[in-house]
Amino acid sequence: MNRKRKIQTSLFAKILFMGMTIWTMMSCDNSLERLTTNEYPKSGNQAQTGHVLCVVIDGASGKAVNEAYTTQKAPHIRSMRDNAVITFEGLADSRHKALPVFTNERGWANMMTGVTTHGIGLDEESTGEVKPIEELETPSFLSRIKQLDNEKKISLYTADNRFYQAFRNNADIARTLDSDQQVKSAVIAEINSDTDLPSDVILVEFNGVQKAGAADAFYDGSGNPTTTVIEAIQEIDTYIGEIRTALESRENYRKENWLIIVTSTYGGTYSETVQSDSYYDDPRLNTFTLMYNSRFVSKVVGKPSASELNYKYFTPLYAGNNQKSVATVADPKLFEMENNKSYTVQFMYYSTTKKNNWVNILSKSDKHKGSKGWNVHGDGGRIKFRVGNRDVWTSQQSTDPWVSTDGKWHTVTLVFDREAVRFRAYIDGNYSTHRDQQNMTLPTNLTCPDYPLTIGKIENSPNESNAGFCVTNLQFYDVALPEEFIEKNHGVTKLEEVKNEYWDHLIGYWPCDREEDLENPILKNVSQYADSYAGKSDITFADQTWTTGNSAEEHLAPAPDDSYYQAVFNNVDIPLQTMQWLGLSISEWKFEGVGKTFEYTFMEEN
Repeated sequence: MNRKRKIQTSLFAKILFMGMTIWTMMSCDNSLERLTTNEYPKSGNQAQTGHVLCVVIDGASGKAVNEAYTTQKAPHIRSMRDNAVITFEGLADSRHKALPVFTNERGWANMMTGVTTHGIGLDEESTGEVKPIEELETPSFLSRIKQLDNEKKISLYTADNRFYQAFRNNADIARTLDSDQQVKSAVIAEINSDTDLPSDVILVEFNGVQKAGAADAFYDGSGNPTTTVIEAIQEIDTYIGEIRTALESRENYRKENWLIIVTSTYGGTYSETVQSDSYYDDPRLNTFTLMYNSRFVSKVVGKPSASELNYKYFTPLYAGNNQKSVATVADPKLFEMENNKSYTVQFMYYSTTKKNNWVNILSKSDKHKGSKGWNVHGDGGRIKFRVGNRDVWTSQQSTDPWVSTDGKWHTVTLVFDREAVRFRAYIDGNYSTHRDQQNMTLPTNLTCPDYPLTIGKIENSPNESNAGFCVTNLQFYDVALPEEFIEKNHGVTKLEEVKNEYWDHLIGYWPCDREEDLENPILKNVSQYADSYAGKSDITFADQTWTTGNSAEEHLAPAPDDSYYQAVFNNVDIPLQTMQWLGLSISEWKFEGVGKTFEYTFMEEN
């Protein structure tokens, strides 16, 4: 009687299956040590070794393959699902957003090199033209394999001569053929050979979908894959089925331990304007990847939900306990408010204590409750602003409860609007000025050239006894931001990546929340104008105390980090996954991909 059980990849799994290579998911910037101690035989002289069949489909978006999959037009891909890890929401690139053009060649280069820094598909500064695949200088993973073990045998079969010319040099067998059908036949001929074992790596490139999309269209007017593309996928699916049948008919197929990868280069050309909040929203970057082994547990990997985007911070803590925690801009003359210009100051604020009364939070002022410049401080449960010699509160506690002490992250926005001669304040994008002060006239003079922009303690503020707060995402604009923009964008982070329509007006930007900032006394200005200040606009943090955390506040909109995009298969994962399966340690190469952990099934005889 057979009994099926599931096990997680572990040290136990390596004993059960000689040759099964198992790695934990990790970035390849670190040393990748195999968890198995088995000595793998040299390729070609014994059956028990890892092999990889990698099938690359040019121009097949994950959306298109998914449609073919669900409408029974990709039955052979579908038949692999019980022992495969699949994503229809893979990414051709997660480092270069909103490129004017994303090419199939860039998809090739990302997949074959394991990095996105090769320059292919990007505009060259010298010519202004897109760099072609012929100029690729970054080594492919085929060459990396040969560097580590020259006895590993590699075959390459392609229907595209440019792909052939770019990657043939490191293959023991390399053939360019006239059609996908001929490519399929050549691969099967190698698999069925009676004289030699198949290569350790067989790389197959099909270009039928790319040709179909280029001749007709990849997407219709509604953004759905065209019938032409679906039909081309259906044809290639047939070829994949024939290749798999030939492979699994081999006498030693299971002992040879094949990893079958079916993947695509990019999502095809998209004629409409791409307006995406994340890489997942760009149809051109949408790919399909399937990784199959007869022992894998089935899994479909989808993109993470937006709700999984927590705000992760590594930031100074401006604490009490008789400390004088303060951070100041190096040059006090910077970020002055000229009398004839409008400005906006915005920051994110989080309280760690319930006694922030009168504590100075942010200022460019001579002293607490002074008459020069401006400052922001706590006042009971509210935020209070000192604008010149006038006090302005946020909304009453009943409608805006405990903003300064509730232990949650909030975005505070101050608008100094010279044109309207008004001061406006917002909490979390909502207009929040006390009802008696909503039409307060903006004071004429807010200059304070002898005192720097400061977070934390200033003269006369009781920070030593009451403080306990963090300030991050500090922004200084030389324009009055409109209310509609503040409402929509108040919680957005990593502005140097977003570069919204007010990026050119952002003259000072201090994230103060990055992991690389941790315990660094200098908090960098990362606005586009920082270099012109020659370090004088950086913030120096004294009496350093730091805190870290992870927040899921609904009104925050943190930019996705690498892990958000690494949840699915990326093109750059293919080299790393292949080399790990072959048992090759890759410590010195800066691959951008990650190696996924697979879950296995096994059959036990009773």
